[in-house]
Amino acid sequence: LALRYEYDEALAVLKQNESIQTNASIKEKIAAYQAAMDALVVYSGTINNLFFHNLITQPKIAFGKTSHDPEEYRNWNITTYEFKGIIQQLYERNYILVDMYDAYEIVDGKMVRKELKLPAGKIPFILSVDEMSYPDPKPLDGFARGMTLRNGEIVTRVQTAEGIEITTDGDIVPIMEDFIKQHPDFSYRGARGILAVTGYAGTLGFRLTNDGEIEDAKVLAAELRKRGWVFGCSSYGNQLDIYSTSIDSKKIDADLAKWDRIIKPIVGDSPLFVSPFGNMMNPDTMNVLKKYGYTTFFTLDRTKDLTENTGLLVLSRISISGITMTNEKAYITETFFDVDSILDPLR
Repeated sequence: LALRYEYDEALAVLKQNESIQTNASIKEKIAAYQAAMDALVVYSGTINNLFFHNLITQPKIAFGKTSHDPEEYRNWNITTYEFKGIIQQLYERNYILVDMYDAYEIVDGKMVRKELKLPAGKIPFILSVDEMSYPDPKPLDGFARGMTLRNGEIVTRVQTAEGIEITTDGDIVPIMEDFIKQHPDFSYRGARGILAVTGYAGTLGFRLTNDGEIEDAKVLAAELRKRGWVFGCSSYGNQLDIYSTSIDSKKIDADLAKWDRIIKPIVGDSPLFVSPFGNMMNPDTMNVLKKYGYTTFFTLDRTKDLTENTGLLVLSRISISGITMTNEKAYITETFFDVDSILDPLR
């Protein structure tokens, strides 16, 4: 508990048994945890939200001649090699993963910033991952086919020439689970990240074509929530024509109704809406989001922290992808991690 900065809970455990209060070791721990808790300081700076798409597990395939869209993958995705390097450097630079609901809270129906106390020098960030549907043909192009549970652990299913292989590092979730297990101080109070899910290709790697797949998806979603992962909606259809090129509130209403009907029973309710293409929407559309209970809207704009639009909290996110590591290289290197040192040799 103390390694995750849950000092109050750790103190409660130590103090609940009066018979051990005279033990020198216990008294020393109580004093140390109390001192650490007293030393926490209010963080008032920007809380950056780093966002990723699903990871490339086999870059030779993704960037190779048989790939369906090597340039698209090179621009908008990163590899498991790169992601591992990124989180290691974030850790070394004193970044600490925080939960959305430790940084923000709902007051009078609106999401607002809340007081966040951290050890001095720690820099909080929020992690988010988009889509999480593992649509075809990506599983044939060097991406995982989806996640599943094996012996209580979250693993990935990866398509190989020999068939489906179960791996423990085929995407962001299992990599983060392993990293936090090795470095519990990287996660504030057990924080994980936001999984922004769509539905057009199923969710979490399950196509939802039968009752068995739906039940498997529900079991996995429940385990993810138990571990601290938070779900958000990123639309059902992920359609460019209604969310970007021609924003249509009536079509968006129908799309969100479909997400509510098919995906919400699997991942649960959420006040978080992640704009599918990072676009800001017009007031009519924002009011549609409010109708479905969304209080927070995520867009792409690293120049802002938070604003408000028609009563919704608007939070910016920073995309970490091949194209941003090229176009925003200086900013990313100075602020988060050294781009050159984490690039996959196979990129």
